[in-house]
Amino acid sequence: MPLAKSLARVALAAALPLALSAAPALAQVQQGNPNAANESMSSMSTTRSLQQGSTTQNNTTMMNIQRSQSTTPPPAPAPIPRGGSMGR
Repeated sequence: MPLAKSLARVALAAALPLALSAAPALAQVQQGNPNAANESMSSMSTTRSLQQGSTTQNNTTMMNIQRSQSTTPPPAPAPIPRGGSMGR
């Protein structure tokens, strides 16, 4: 009997990730609408493309900031006074 229980647990542990990964996909599709799957995939694609565009803009902005900081020369040191009359 203990062997049967352990085999059942192994089978359940192997099947659980498959069941969990399939649940969100099934939840997004409306059974009465034949185009529901296409509409769902289209909206997910649109969302991903907007996220990618936003990420691209952020990366471009950060790269431009880094470039401008790396090409800005350091401030020149203060001139050193040379001989002559100081304080007059």
